[in-house]
Amino acid sequence: MSTVQPVRASFRVLRNNRRLLVFPLLGGAAAALVAGVLAVPALLRGWAEPSPSASAVAAVAVGYLLAGFVFTLCGAAMVCAVDDVLRGEPVRVGVNCRRALRHWRRLLAWSLLNTTVLVLVRQLERVPVIGWFMDELFSTGWAVATYLALPAMMIDGLGIAEGTRRSARMLRETFSRQVYGSVWIAVPLVLSVVVGFVAFMLGAESNSAGLAAAGGVLAALLLVCTLLVGATVSGIFRTVLYRDASAVA
Repeated sequence: MSTVQPVRASFRVLRNNRRLLVFPLLGGAAAALVAGVLAVPALLRGWAEPSPSASAVAAVAVGYLLAGFVFTLCGAAMVCAVDDVLRGEPVRVGVNCRRALRHWRRLLAWSLLNTTVLVLVRQLERVPVIGWFMDELFSTGWAVATYLALPAMMIDGLGIAEGTRRSARMLRETFSRQVYGSVWIAVPLVLSVVVGFVAFMLGAESNSAGLAAAGGVLAALLLVCTLLVGATVSGIFRTVLYRDASAVA
């Protein structure tokens, strides 16, 4: 299949089903709430002390894990919703969230595995000279190899091990489309950041507090909207790509 088709299909799905924007919005709001309730107070206590306490470190770790689980849960619900849309059914936010929640143990385990791998890989930064390169290499490799694991678990009901293996097996078939899709999904984000930065700088250079504030608000709105759309299209694209690869396999 052409590398262009899944990207076009993803934007078309979002254009016709704007309720899909709810899933990353819920994920971001819930993750922010978790961070506020657990991580932020622990960090404040840690800064007030000479050295971070064990409870502060534990709270940050739990908050990080819960935030990752929330994102995973909302991503799983979006996969279910996109799968329904591609089968001709409407987006039902509540139904898809409940469908994802039925697999909360599997999703929590996947989130824990993913977080653990990334934390361990991050330790490679301590290696002299080549640590940063090794960190980026292994982080990217893990992300690419497991890119389709979540759709495999939610659409075909696979376990973590089998879903990860299927995602890795599909890598040769989908790698070029992963790269192409990621680039084109990122382009609007980059453009919005540039436009927002220019608007803010023009407002700041005008020596007018009102124009500077307006430029800042415009930049923030552009960034938030683009992040929301980008996250939604990315989730749609992942599901479309998995379905296409499964049909070929």
